[in-house]
Amino acid sequence: MLALNDNAFTGGVPRELGALPKLVKLYIYRNHLDGTIPKELGSLQSAVEIDLSENKLTGVIPSELGKIQTLRLLHLFENRLQGSIPRELGKLGVIRRIDLSINNLTGAIPMEFQDLPCLEYLQLFDNQIHGAIPPLLGARSTLSVLDFSDNRLTGSIPPHLCRHQKLIFLSLGSNRLIGNIPPGVKACKTLTQLRLGVNLLTGSLPVELSAMQNLSALEMNQNRFSGPIPPEVGKFRSIERLILSGNYFVGHVPAGIGNLTELVAFNISSNQLTGPIPRELARCTKLQRLDLSRNSFTGLIPKELGTLVNLEQLKLSDNSLNGTIPASFGGLSRLTELQMGGNRLSGSVPVELGKLNALQIALNLSYNMLSGEIPTQLGNLRMLEYLFLNNNDLQGEVPSSFTELSSLMECNLSYNNLVGSLPSTLLFQHLDSSNFLGNNGLCGIKGKACPVNSAYASSEAAARKKRFLREKIISVASIVVILVSLVLIALVCWLLKSNMPKLVSNEERKTGFSGPHYFLKERITYQELLKATGSFSESAVIGRGASGTVYKAVMPDGRRVAVKKLRCQGEGSSVDRSFRAEITTLGNVRHRNIVKLYGFCSNQDSNLILYEYMENGSLGELLHGTKDAYLLDWDTRYRIAFGAAEGLRYLHSDCKPKVIHRDIKSNNILLDEMMEAHVGDFGLAKIIDISNSRTMSAVAGSYGYIAPGSVYLLNHCARNYTYAVYGF
Repeated sequence: MLALNDNAFTGGVPRELGALPKLVKLYIYRNHLDGTIPKELGSLQSAVEIDLSENKLTGVIPSELGKIQTLRLLHLFENRLQGSIPRELGKLGVIRRIDLSINNLTGAIPMEFQDLPCLEYLQLFDNQIHGAIPPLLGARSTLSVLDFSDNRLTGSIPPHLCRHQKLIFLSLGSNRLIGNIPPGVKACKTLTQLRLGVNLLTGSLPVELSAMQNLSALEMNQNRFSGPIPPEVGKFRSIERLILSGNYFVGHVPAGIGNLTELVAFNISSNQLTGPIPRELARCTKLQRLDLSRNSFTGLIPKELGTLVNLEQLKLSDNSLNGTIPASFGGLSRLTELQMGGNRLSGSVPVELGKLNALQIALNLSYNMLSGEIPTQLGNLRMLEYLFLNNNDLQGEVPSSFTELSSLMECNLSYNNLVGSLPSTLLFQHLDSSNFLGNNGLCGIKGKACPVNSAYASSEAAARKKRFLREKIISVASIVVILVSLVLIALVCWLLKSNMPKLVSNEERKTGFSGPHYFLKERITYQELLKATGSFSESAVIGRGASGTVYKAVMPDGRRVAVKKLRCQGEGSSVDRSFRAEITTLGNVRHRNIVKLYGFCSNQDSNLILYEYMENGSLGELLHGTKDAYLLDWDTRYRIAFGAAEGLRYLHSDCKPKVIHRDIKSNNILLDEMMEAHVGDFGLAKIIDISNSRTMSAVAGSYGYIAPGSVYLLNHCARNYTYAVYGF
């Protein structure tokens, strides 16, 4: 065995390796190798496993690899390979695992693949492969995992994929497949995940799927499925993720949906469903994501939904719901997004919504018939970024408590009956006046100053004076409390201060075919980091952010590593368990457009994070700084934009656990020596682990773009081929 994986090797794969006829296992994955795969590797006639994944290899896959008749595993994923898949690979008589995903492969899937008798894992996702899937695929092999998602495949789904009842994972999403789900797939009782979203498939929701007792994820979104949702859906007792959005389903949602007690993500948006929202949904106590928007639901919003304490996203927009907003929604303490716009809701805005302290992405109550005053309690939503109350019948003044909405990026209050002045914050001063149209009594808007010599102005001045005195008292009391707290924290830091910290490597990853592997080959001491950065000198600084400073570290072997030194966050700056878990999880993220995280170092007075070094710095520096902007021609800009989008799509759609970046901006798009984009700085990243019912999030850094889109998971991050499901 030759194991050279998890290093920082550069250059090409030596062609001389082909002169090792007795070599059984060749592991060179996760390096920085470029160039082509030498055809001489086809001479490794004793090879059982070849893994060249996670490098920067280019060119075509050599057809000579098809001569290695002993080969059982071929991993070439996450490179930059081009061209078609060689037909000769279909001659590998004992091959079990083929993974060519995350490349730029074109052409069709070789028909010879349907004749491979031992094939178990076949992963070709995230390429540009076109044509039909071989019609007899699965007829002669015991397939367990098949993933062709994110390609350009056409034609129908082959009927024999589960002929031997071994298939546990089938992902054909984001292609151009047509026709119905074949009977052989509908009767596949071993399936745990069936992902068919974003195709052109037709037919109804198969009742046969209810016999799949192990099915945990069913994705049929954005197709052309039609008909009612059958009552048999209540038999999906193991389902955690049910995504049926963007189809033509009609009728009522069956009450049996309440039987799905393991359900975590339920999305039936953008259909033609009618009737009331079933109260039985409240029995799905593990729900985290519920999207019923863009249908024709009527009636009252069940107050029982307020008992779903694990909800993080609730979308009921664009229906015909009436009645009031349930006050019980104030108990949804984990809610980050609440969308209820475009209905016929009436009554006042419940003051209980001010208890939603986790609300961050959006609160949308627009285009309803809400009346009364805006509750001052909404000023407690200090993480909220988007607030839409427009097109209602709200009255009174804009609450002065809105000055506390420090995270707010957009606020639309237009077309109500609001009066008085706007809060005197920079946000409200710079918002476009269109956000306040249709409020004739509202002043302080651009081009509409508040009156000075009037009774109204006098009363306003008196009110402001009263508020000022109250705020002054609160400020003085707060300063006293803060000073006392700082003294106590300093005392605790002094008592707990330890010696030098040690670097904590990321957790092991196992292939299932060989021993353990680490993200870092060996441990690095704090003293080595001090030496590599010149004791964190100014000359080693390559970037600064809201959460810390980034240094360039040159290790004794010449490797360059980016070291981020986090600012002290209180209580000795020690990394708590959730933060440690978050760093470890991000360390497992592997994608060519994601900055690799190598490890972290922490003790009571020092938090360091080690990243992959990026030669050309950040996109923000090139666009707005002193770096050479001439490097950014239009082709390069397109490649950077495309690469960044690919990285985000992976985080939001294909990675385990699901990672929502929540801080996308030019300074967090880093560029390597080839000007390839890498998404970095996960200070605001949110990680959701449904299998452990755990949500971890660390808030640091500045504000950037937060993508609200759907997220699904294929655990390609780890090499043990464990598949799980996560929220959308």
